[in-house]
Amino acid sequence: MKHSARSPNPYLSVRRKEGRVYSDEIVSQLPNVPDDHPLQEEWRARAASSHRLARYLAGLGRPLRMLDLGCGNGWLASRLAEAADLSVVGLDRNHVELDQARRVFSHRSELSWVGADIFRAPFPAQSFDIILIACAIQYFADIALLIRTLRPLLATRGEIHIVDSPFYLPQQLPAARQRSRSYYTNLGFPEMATHYHHHPSTVLDAYRPVYLYTPDKTSRHAESRPDSPFSWICIRADQ
Repeated sequence: MKHSARSPNPYLSVRRKEGRVYSDEIVSQLPNVPDDHPLQEEWRARAASSHRLARYLAGLGRPLRMLDLGCGNGWLASRLAEAADLSVVGLDRNHVELDQARRVFSHRSELSWVGADIFRAPFPAQSFDIILIACAIQYFADIALLIRTLRPLLATRGEIHIVDSPFYLPQQLPAARQRSRSYYTNLGFPEMATHYHHHPSTVLDAYRPVYLYTPDKTSRHAESRPDSPFSWICIRADQ
């Protein structure tokens, strides 16, 4: 998404209007939010998915180098590095939230932050064991181009993980696109609909994806907390 120095970043403007730009204090505590927070249910779902991912990474039993693509304010990179033996590079083009990540997590030596476009990012081949795309796949128009860009960055036994992002059955796409157009129009930013991409569930089939979690639409997870409504998908370098 392009914007000039003179015009506001529409993505950041939308996030502010949605209530998704947080104080440093709240960012430092995410995914935990106050009981009366308007996005509490969403954050409980993200807590569940991040907990699953943290357990998986810790279970690999070795030091890992991770790229958090579209890291935003850095909360997930920080939380995962607390739970597993990770060094994490957080990458984003949203410099406001990236600067917040630098500020809030400045005491964490295992975290570093890069403001860049992934298609022009300065990483050598085989830089990462894990590439994480959390809540971000919908902002990439061309999934094939993205995977072609990321795969050379994976080390031997490396993995791409896609979490907290929607994919659709082909027959669901027209309605999903209309919902997004209506949502952004009602929010006052109709142009954002052209930057939010709806991908069919088949778009990853060529990469032999492994589904590590698939939501059960009929149940709730422990303690009546809502679990993630999105699948957790893994693409492995050796597949």
